[in-house]
Amino acid sequence: MTQRDKIAFVCTGNTCRSPMAEGIFNKLAAEKGVSVVAESFGVATISGLTASEQSVSVCKEIGVDLTDFRSTEINDVNIEDYKHIYCMSQSHAKLLSEYYFVPADDISVLSVDDPYGGSTEIYRICRDEIYNSVEEIIKEYEN
Repeated sequence: MTQRDKIAFVCTGNTCRSPMAEGIFNKLAAEKGVSVVAESFGVATISGLTASEQSVSVCKEIGVDLTDFRSTEINDVNIEDYKHIYCMSQSHAKLLSEYYFVPADDISVLSVDDPYGGSTEIYRICRDEIYNSVEEIIKEYEN
């Protein structure tokens, strides 16, 4: 797999938003025959954490399985491997730009609020926002 084949989704803890985005993207990409794979990582986490219970639950409702997901900390990835990085907030984008020197053209901000600590309904709203964003992203990679 070349670096042109991978994108990343980024959030804070890599247990809620970015795992949902990764799972949703990879499911839709497979269904549409898009040859791009999504990964995800967090800017303030440790590697090896499971996805949050609510993230697993609300993604299961739409056929996305996050049960085997494990978090990845930003320093455990090679940022240059990614064709594009989709951040959940402007603060994530700023950190990638200023501390990891990711070119601004390689970053997009989805502006999805962190559901951490919220109700299942908050997670559903978050999942649906991510799903809608991912549908638009998939269109960019379709031939």
